[in-house]
Amino acid sequence: MLYATLISIQPTQGKDGKMRTPSLAVLFLPMFVLSVAATCSAQTVALVDAPLPIESSSSVFPEPAGGTPAYMAVERLPLPATEKKPSLHALDWSMIGAAATLRALDFTSTEAALARPQYFHESVLPKALVENQAGFAAFQAGTVALDYGAYRYLVHHRLRSLARASQYAYVGIMAFQVAHNYQLLSSYPSN
Repeated sequence: MLYATLISIQPTQGKDGKMRTPSLAVLFLPMFVLSVAATCSAQTVALVDAPLPIESSSSVFPEPAGGTPAYMAVERLPLPATEKKPSLHALDWSMIGAAATLRALDFTSTEAALARPQYFHESVLPKALVENQAGFAAFQAGTVALDYGAYRYLVHHRLRSLARASQYAYVGIMAFQVAHNYQLLSSYPSN
């Protein structure tokens, strides 16, 4: 009946020429939606609360005469193939090793420069860090570990090309810096 009422309500044309919906339709439409939702909900509850069928004494697979339960043959399905995690290749290890070697050379060149303070000073790192030999060694080892960790992270997330590109840039910059350090060390007297 509510549905028939909603269908019988037709839009009318107002004084300004625009189509207007009667106010009754605006009132009945939410009630119609709620009643349909309640009807669907009641049907769902009735289906959920339906009684389960009673089990019969005869089953599809009868028990053997000995009284032991029958066992069905179990078909073993193959396990899904586990995805092999990406690992580092020889090129990856060589680039990580080159970066670690360049960090060690940077450490030795900086220590050699600090032995002659009249000619050299560290312009990038804080003086307190550079003058503390153990702290500076720990800093260099930390950068090697961070480089290795970042490289492994990128490879693990299947971004090997990004890892290699960044490692090429890192090794190139460090090689230039170390070469520049040793060139400066060789141009001044060792006294």
